[in-house]
Amino acid sequence: MSLQFKGIYKIKADLINTTGLHIGGSKENFEIGGLDNPVIKVSFPIDLSHEENDWKIEEGMPYIPGSSLKGKMRSLLEWINNRVSENKGEPCGCGKCVVCKIFGAHKNNKIEEPVKLKVSDAYPSKNTIENWKDLGENIYTEIKTENVINRISSSATPRPIERVPAGSEFKVVMTYEVFKDEDISNLKNVFIAMDALQSNFLGGGGSRGNGRVIFKNIKVEFKSRDNFLDISKEIKTEEFNNIKEVQENFEKVINLSKGE
Repeated sequence: MSLQFKGIYKIKADLINTTGLHIGGSKENFEIGGLDNPVIKVSFPIDLSHEENDWKIEEGMPYIPGSSLKGKMRSLLEWINNRVSENKGEPCGCGKCVVCKIFGAHKNNKIEEPVKLKVSDAYPSKNTIENWKDLGENIYTEIKTENVINRISSSATPRPIERVPAGSEFKVVMTYEVFKDEDISNLKNVFIAMDALQSNFLGGGGSRGNGRVIFKNIKVEFKSRDNFLDISKEIKTEEFNNIKEVQENFEKVINLSKGE
């Protein structure tokens, strides 16, 4: 199969968790008597000043792994496209459906197309980091205590779980590579998956109210092959308030790749 690189879409968005968010992390660094259900956190400080002035992520701050976001989006898109029942619960590996073309074919090494969608780790915004200061020094999360009730004795067994406080904002960045016209039309499925996530949950404990999220302030740009070869060429962008607005105006997203 002959592939010709046409360019890369970059999707930036603010992800806000409207309820507490729990994406599990390692317990290795927690002392005896510590939490059994910690959230994932950065192990070392990260300087992101190249992205935004004075944007620094301190050690111990929670973040959203790109793998968690991408995996959930893929799972939801597989359900929407009826790809789950055929694979006994495993990710689809047919290599032919739109899910495989965007996210990659699971356990299939014979695919001739590269994975289109890449999702970066999402770090807390500067505003959120500032708001977290109200929680206390070096405190960035909350502890929610859930109870398991014995059906006979009615006794409660407490189960503490660490969560990112509701209202926190994370900076999402995704890239989507284009090699043929079909890839451009298939891009709409990325926004379908993002929309589905807003109706579902991210992370653990979703059936108990955790992990509700929304996307806002979405910016889409297309960097063509010509843009890479000649950095003086203008990179076209479009901005949208929310996912619904992107879907209603998807022709504008398509036109970015046409230079319109």
